[in-house]
Amino acid sequence: MTPRGMRPHDTFAQNRLEQLFAEAQSEQLDGRDRYVVFSDLHMGNGGKGDGFRHNADLFHSVLERHYLPEEYRLILNGDVEELQRFSLRAIQNRWEWTYRLFDRFRASNRFCRLIGNHDLSLMEMPEREVHESNIREALRLDHHGHTVFIFHGHQPYRRYRGPNRWVDFVLRYGARPLRIRHPTPAHDSRKRFAMERCVYEFSSRKKIMSVIGHTHRPLFESLSKRDTIKFQIEMLCRTYPSLESARQREVEDRIVALKEELESIAEDEASDESTSLYNANLVVPCLFNSGCVLGKRGITALEIDHGVVRLVYWFDRERPQKYLRSRKLQPQQLDNTRYFRVILNEDHLDYIFTLIRLLS
Repeated sequence: MTPRGMRPHDTFAQNRLEQLFAEAQSEQLDGRDRYVVFSDLHMGNGGKGDGFRHNADLFHSVLERHYLPEEYRLILNGDVEELQRFSLRAIQNRWEWTYRLFDRFRASNRFCRLIGNHDLSLMEMPEREVHESNIREALRLDHHGHTVFIFHGHQPYRRYRGPNRWVDFVLRYGARPLRIRHPTPAHDSRKRFAMERCVYEFSSRKKIMSVIGHTHRPLFESLSKRDTIKFQIEMLCRTYPSLESARQREVEDRIVALKEELESIAEDEASDESTSLYNANLVVPCLFNSGCVLGKRGITALEIDHGVVRLVYWFDRERPQKYLRSRKLQPQQLDNTRYFRVILNEDHLDYIFTLIRLLS
């Protein structure tokens, strides 16, 4: 059932999400399980137009040296291949090692592949052409009577109701050679917010926790990076009057650094007043986004580890990392590599579901 008074598009979106939820395969999530969710790899042919190439070695190292030996289950949440611009054969030939890594997770029954809008055509291809069978649209994890609902995020839109070979053809042989940019929610803040708000409203109404990708924007408990920093600044300002002078100076320096980070975010993202989900006094922490593997400075992922959910960031120390200074995060080195992991946010699933139940 969808709320009354909704516009036709909103009604379609909510009904589509209801259908997706009902048809999703369900698995039990207990307190010992470990999952990691990556989204939006957009693997290409290895050329200049291949966005995956920038972080490929980082991604390979993270899977092989951390998540595989630590016995995480790997969930690839859509847009793994960039099939709107490259052929599947070219992608498979270039990133053979990546597929071999996926096979190692699959061999121990720790692999799940969900579909996105940029690899949607896989649903029409014969299994012999596709590297893995049993590609799903969504996955439900049942945790003590509560649900973690994982899907890519393109599903609320009518134009993604099924594979569209004509769109793929135009983008691959028309837009790509002419270097015409195809706008997506990742590059359009209004589309991004509209999709996030749609999934947020659905998740809040169902009292579930949804994990998406698609927009390339990490979200934790329905908060973007910008929102999180604003709250940190507000909390620091509230505690400032009661602190001793030495501690006040530390807080002043911290606030200055956080403000600089906000300015840096504004430079990287299109300015839009609608980038927040705050359309109410209380925000329900029901929407999460694992981000993407295409970041300029690193990649983000969402972990579920022994009942704790974490938004983590993997980066290369040879690239500038301004925000690490402002947040006083403690990077953990990956073996003896130049790669590091930091925890951006974390919370217990039981606490998150308590908030969802009480605030929805």
